[in-house]
Amino acid sequence: MKKNLCFIFGLCFFIQFFAAQNSNENTAAFGTQVMVPRDVFIGDSGQIQYSFRTPVDFFSFADSSMIKDEVLSLNLSSKELLENPDDCLVTKSVLVRNGVNYNLCITIIPWKTGTIKFKEFNLEKFCRGQKKNEVESVDFKIQLAPVTILSLVEKLEVKNLKSPQAPLLLPNTNYFLWIALFLVAGFFSLSCIVLIRLPHILKKLKFLREQFELYRNAKRTKKKLSMLLKKKIDDKDFCEKWQLAMREYLEFRFAVSFCSVPGKNVGAKIFDITSGLVGEKVCEAIESLSCFFVRTDYIRFASGSIDSKLLPAETHQALFVKNEKKSMIVETCKIIDLLEKGESNKNFA
Repeated sequence: MKKNLCFIFGLCFFIQFFAAQNSNENTAAFGTQVMVPRDVFIGDSGQIQYSFRTPVDFFSFADSSMIKDEVLSLNLSSKELLENPDDCLVTKSVLVRNGVNYNLCITIIPWKTGTIKFKEFNLEKFCRGQKKNEVESVDFKIQLAPVTILSLVEKLEVKNLKSPQAPLLLPNTNYFLWIALFLVAGFFSLSCIVLIRLPHILKKLKFLREQFELYRNAKRTKKKLSMLLKKKIDDKDFCEKWQLAMREYLEFRFAVSFCSVPGKNVGAKIFDITSGLVGEKVCEAIESLSCFFVRTDYIRFASGSIDSKLLPAETHQALFVKNEKKSMIVETCKIIDLLEKGESNKNFA
């Protein structure tokens, strides 16, 4: 009896020792397979979960970039996994480890009803990926059981096409329709008002544009006059540049050429354009402007003449007296402001 017990214990020890020696050379995998969800139809996404237990460390075969939090990403394709690759699409395949327990998860999208059959494949090959054989190879083959893809038509027992139904409205759709109707009506009314008043609007826009151009013209002229005081030029050149700036200003302001108008006739030309319909202050400003033209003409053309040597010198000499330039520029800018912003705008703008 004791000999029999010793023989049995020895046999068990030998079997365990032999199994341990060959644990790295498993030739087949035995596990459980489930389909999640249980019923999968065409176009649905389903997952095959194959659970098994083995001491083989599949993660040691893989590159570290394929592993994240005990999850190994595999590169299983439909061509390598299915007998007919057109039956379904393999979208994802991972191997999850928990000690010596493994769970192979393969996500598929079927394209046809019926039974989908799988090829037998070596799991170690897909775990290794592109990594070279740095460790001993293991022939660990897996044969997945076929899965059945159901027909939704057969399950619902639908034999005839249903009659067309009226479209279903979303909640509060009526409110949105009424709001849209009011918005369209408001937009249509506003468009009609704009079309009716379009000539008046265009006229107003044209007037505003003209006023802006006149403002720019006045500002540009006053800037030119201010720059004259900073330039080191003689009185004759000063007078020429002053007249050029003012003639350009008047030509733009009244839309009439002032190039050939004599200096003494500038005031009369302005009164003729405005038909004399100007206020008292503007009238005085125009007369002052005419005097400036006469004065600058005298300095330009009387230099060195007998008249320029008469007394008193302040009146007859063809030169500016002290501070006369500055005073003339200041007064000219005031005249421009009166023509642009004063009573003149009411009569000949």
